[in-house]
Amino acid sequence: MDGLELLPVLYIRAKSHYDIGLTVGKTFKSWINDYCNTSNDLKRFREFYQHEEGKKIVDRYIDTSNKSHPGIMSEIRGMADGAGLQFVDIFLLQIASELDFYHIEEIAAGDVDGNKISKGCTDILVNRKKSRVIGHNDDWTDEVSAYVYIVHVTLTDGNGSEMEQFVSYCYPGYLPGFCYGMNKSLVITLNSLHPNDINRNSTPLLICLRSLFKCHTIDDCLKTMENGSYGCAFGMNINIAEINNTGMCSIEVYPDKGDTKFDLHHVPIESQASSDWYYIHANMYKHTNIEQTVTGAGAQLRDQRASEMPPPRNVDDVRTILGDTEDKKEPIYRIPNTAHINPASKTSATAVFDIDERMMLVYRSNPKTATAPILTIPFL
Repeated sequence: MDGLELLPVLYIRAKSHYDIGLTVGKTFKSWINDYCNTSNDLKRFREFYQHEEGKKIVDRYIDTSNKSHPGIMSEIRGMADGAGLQFVDIFLLQIASELDFYHIEEIAAGDVDGNKISKGCTDILVNRKKSRVIGHNDDWTDEVSAYVYIVHVTLTDGNGSEMEQFVSYCYPGYLPGFCYGMNKSLVITLNSLHPNDINRNSTPLLICLRSLFKCHTIDDCLKTMENGSYGCAFGMNINIAEINNTGMCSIEVYPDKGDTKFDLHHVPIESQASSDWYYIHANMYKHTNIEQTVTGAGAQLRDQRASEMPPPRNVDDVRTILGDTEDKKEPIYRIPNTAHINPASKTSATAVFDIDERMMLVYRSNPKTATAPILTIPFL
């Protein structure tokens, strides 16, 4: 149906991580199964798991995750049970970054697809006195973006006291926290990064990202990604705004000889002494000098184009940048095109967090030209 936009929202109030996953799995069972049955990514991950050395790697991640995040692991089990799938299939999705950009090539000894497509994404951060905004284009492929949904989760203890409450945009079978979302204290958006190294005995990236929803400050987020003695296996760009004060930053996470390291770029509140109140980040390490497995050529073009446009001063300016299609090789707003650097990449949704108005606006069409968002959710 031409022009149709769809984005279901699932409200969950649960007393356990397992029940959160079970409810998601049951509600979106057909979508999760459709994706798992047709996904080229999951097909490759299953083949990897059938390899003796591949199984050892996956089992090691399972063991580490059970020790570091048993609650989130039960959420994965619940999702698998609800969708009627094997636990390992859903777990393989959670380690997609580690497998796709490191381990598969390690096992295949070079017999791999050399044109891996980054999940991508582009973020605009604005920290003005009267206009605090984070805008985010979430980019991937058609095979995933057809099955997206939002979850609004409240996790309580046995006495009904709130332990977590968050809103998250989700892909089928993946944990919340991989794209963008918010809780009562923070707005969080993500850009995929691809460091040339990995922490082999650490907790998978996506499980660490899911745990960010229990955080209430930027410092909390750093400690969560540091993950105690376990660390985080892979790299990521995390963009954060503290809702109730002026804190805003862009964090580049990267593995370093078994440790999890961070490079923070603070976006200061607007002042006469500084013009650094806005910041642009795409899927490349921008202020961390490390080797990457995927070229950042497309991200560089998006970053360059955004930097050429007038500095964003409000929500409308952020929408204009995120909806820009001027660059013919790598537009900021992406529609599959054989002329593009990543020809299959697509902007599945744009989120604009208007922190002053305390509203999350989501667009499934171009935010620059859309007459209205498909969804507007008040902050929690």
